[in-house]
Amino acid sequence: MRGAAPGDRVEAEITEVRRRFARARVVRLTPGDRRASLFCAHAGTCGGCPWMPIPIDDQRAALDAHVRRALGRVAPPDDPGPRFEPLVPGEPDRAWRSTARLHWRGGALGYHAAGGQTVVDVEACPVLAPPLPDLLAATRAALGPYLKGQGTIRLSGAPDAASGTLEVRPVGAAPGGLRAALAALVDGDGPCHGAVLVEGRRRAVFGRPYDDVDGVRHPAEAFVQAHRPGNRALTDAVVEAALRGGAAGPVLELYAGSGNFTFALAERGLAVTAVEIDRAAARALNEAAGRLGLADRVRALAADAGRLPRAALEPRPAVALLDPPRAGARDAVDRLAALGPGLRRIVYVSCNPATLARDAARCVARGWRLESARPFDLFPHTGHVEVLAVLVRAA
Repeated sequence: MRGAAPGDRVEAEITEVRRRFARARVVRLTPGDRRASLFCAHAGTCGGCPWMPIPIDDQRAALDAHVRRALGRVAPPDDPGPRFEPLVPGEPDRAWRSTARLHWRGGALGYHAAGGQTVVDVEACPVLAPPLPDLLAATRAALGPYLKGQGTIRLSGAPDAASGTLEVRPVGAAPGGLRAALAALVDGDGPCHGAVLVEGRRRAVFGRPYDDVDGVRHPAEAFVQAHRPGNRALTDAVVEAALRGGAAGPVLELYAGSGNFTFALAERGLAVTAVEIDRAAARALNEAAGRLGLADRVRALAADAGRLPRAALEPRPAVALLDPPRAGARDAVDRLAALGPGLRRIVYVSCNPATLARDAARCVARGWRLESARPFDLFPHTGHVEVLAVLVRAA
């Protein structure tokens, strides 16, 4: 339960009962002797770090157990199940977040409150990594007077860079004065070098709306992993999984974003066809391939990965790599699992063990085997976990 830690004595009220679980809220809590020290003034009101009272080692043990429970049921009765590899801890567990989405409503700019839609006004957030603390302070000062109505602001920045980017999305038309304030914020040598203002289908650009991360330009509005040090470990593991067993043929990368894994694969000599529905991200990926001298190995298609377009299957892939959103990739895995024997390995990166288990089971039903799974703690102080799973054709 939110706010409780191992060893606490809790009086709780059940608020929701489902077939497999129940939800409850804490009514009275008597602290035990194992609670971790809270390092944020907003802990308990902000919904961003619900596991902060739990010692970090206990957090990681719980994440590891969650992954084992979810994926341990995928294998058929005659299969010993996947090889569970040790959890990779996300270090650091403070000042780790290189991208964050904030909300504004009723004059407040911050995160949603625990268990609701109220916005908790946040002047500083201790899990933000540089340059985001300075970017947040500058954003509040420059844009605060113009944040009428409601909307979201996404902060992003390369680790230890001097400045970052904003994606600003008001609900409805932009409040008066917001455009001019954004232009003034970006104009100079301050902590914001680029911004995108999105009003429905309209997109206004200010400055340089991208962040250079490991030589790749990620658009301000494109998805990136928030824990950059942990993401490097994940990327190394993905490359190793793609090369494992001598499966060094072409790679089909689905849900590619703006190249989180693409260039690491290409730099190891692999030809990559990357599919990404976000046209801006796909365009940035192709531009980066040319800039890095990898255009002969990287081809990005702006398309729906779930439909697996015909153009994505030339050349025929030996390895498929997926990194879908939380909803998973049911349609994509159905199409991949039905491909011929030339596809030898599916490398699946997931932020939701439940949908990963569902999709892996669909592959198993079509003659595949879940070979291994490894959790990565890329979201410290939350119940979220990233998982790298590898599927191979059953013997």
